[in-house]
Amino acid sequence: MKGLTACYYDGRTPLRQSAELFAVGDEIVARGQFGERRAGRAEVDISEAMGRAPRFVRFADGAMFEVADLDAFAHWLKAAGFAESPVVHMQSRWSWALGSLAGAVLLIVAFYFWGLPAISKALAPRIPEPVLQSMSQHTLAFLDERLLNPSVLSEARRTALSEHVQKVLQTGTDLPAYRLHFRSSAMGPNAFALPSGDIVIFDQLIRLAESDDEVAGVIAHELGHVAYRHGLRQLIQSSVVSFVVGIYLGDVSSVAASLGALVLESRYSREFELEADAYGARTMLAAGRGTEPLAAMLERIEKAHDAKGGTSPGWGGLSTHPDTAERIARLRAMR
Repeated sequence: MKGLTACYYDGRTPLRQSAELFAVGDEIVARGQFGERRAGRAEVDISEAMGRAPRFVRFADGAMFEVADLDAFAHWLKAAGFAESPVVHMQSRWSWALGSLAGAVLLIVAFYFWGLPAISKALAPRIPEPVLQSMSQHTLAFLDERLLNPSVLSEARRTALSEHVQKVLQTGTDLPAYRLHFRSSAMGPNAFALPSGDIVIFDQLIRLAESDDEVAGVIAHELGHVAYRHGLRQLIQSSVVSFVVGIYLGDVSSVAASLGALVLESRYSREFELEADAYGARTMLAAGRGTEPLAAMLERIEKAHDAKGGTSPGWGGLSTHPDTAERIARLRAMR
């Protein structure tokens, strides 16, 4: 067969030499000023096609032949009995390329919607209790330093409220251990739970409530977050999403990475809030208080924030939370 013109590099020096490649039986033969080189077909590595980039024939000892004429190289491969890999054929067809892209997108979407939540749900219960305690203590200390203020409620009021909540919730079955912390904040009526079972409730929410049962309903809701390990699951999911978004955006903007992760993670907050609502409703029903205290408190928080012309933060309905009217309707349907 006709030889294929190539540039030869011996793999030890940068010297470039002219050469010709031949396929002779079970061997690839190279001839040029360097003499003659032979290698078995199985010992030769042929690079894949990459657009109009040169192709390479590599010998096992590092010697390399570069071919710039891609059409001549394709004819030589066919005459020599070499077959391009299936990947090369797929890359050369738009239908395969688009299909592969669509498959990759579907795989990413499936992992985000089903794989990531399943992984976080499996991992969260396996985190040791001392880790939860340490994590929650540091988080609360950070919030106390930056965002929260000491409660201005009297000691008697806080004691009475704690006793009432304990009396209401003690009828619940398998409730996680919890500790109440009273704080004040410019964030308005709010409450949140840490993974260790520490529940922080703001003075503003207590003042807004028309009965202590409504406060107990909020605590029951927060216990749902603790029982289902929502905080840890959210942390695991957010960490993975933030890592992926950070890699995609590189070092262009850490703020953009954080915002991107927040947008992507909004779906999980919706699911967790509905799950915690149902848990709180079941707890209040078991206590004989019904679901109305929880629904009424949620409705009152929403109206309070609407009156200020803002969106409802925290427990009352972040922008990532489900529609407040939907949550209230679900709770009242359970009564």
